[in-house]
Amino acid sequence: MLIFDWSKEINSDELKQVVQALNENKIVIFPTETVYGIGGNALNEQVVEKLYQAKKREARKPISVLVKNKIAIKDIAYVSDSEAKIIDAFMPGPLTLILKKRDNISSVLTAGSDTVGVRIPKNKIALRILDCLNYPLATSSANISGMANSADFAKLIIEFKNDVAIFIKGDVSSDLQASTVAIVDNGKVNILREGKITLNDLQEAIK
Repeated sequence: MLIFDWSKEINSDELKQVVQALNENKIVIFPTETVYGIGGNALNEQVVEKLYQAKKREARKPISVLVKNKIAIKDIAYVSDSEAKIIDAFMPGPLTLILKKRDNISSVLTAGSDTVGVRIPKNKIALRILDCLNYPLATSSANISGMANSADFAKLIIEFKNDVAIFIKGDVSSDLQASTVAIVDNGKVNILREGKITLNDLQEAIK
């Protein structure tokens, strides 16, 4: 287990170790602009299963995916015109958009669904890591399933010390509000989880 503090700057040598760990199918905890995330290679089923085990998360609950940019979204999901407008308006940012998945995304990650939640984080640490990878990160909030999100880095280390290879300290949202989760169904936007981006914001984007 390694602990890195990137609160002031990203250490390039430590970044190489993070990338190596993820390429070796290990799990990492890192900051996003909302909460701390726990993540690993989204295209590897064994890694996804490790995430479920670490969080004690029920298999019927899907895990979302972080990607580096808008082009990378189309590598794992199909995007309609309405969805593209929302992506252009709010990504990177605190929005997870539910999209029809491509075949390279395992049904283990999506809990058997044909859709996948996708987000581009607006956080320099998360994006720097993603930029070094040729795959997206299956990522969930770094908490035990059913428990509240926490910015207490020391607490995260205690909770996940047996499951996580590297812990990266950085800035997260002071209110610990998770991303808005939304889906477009027949041209109509529905909010599945309330967050900083509102239903009205999303509706305006697709007018």
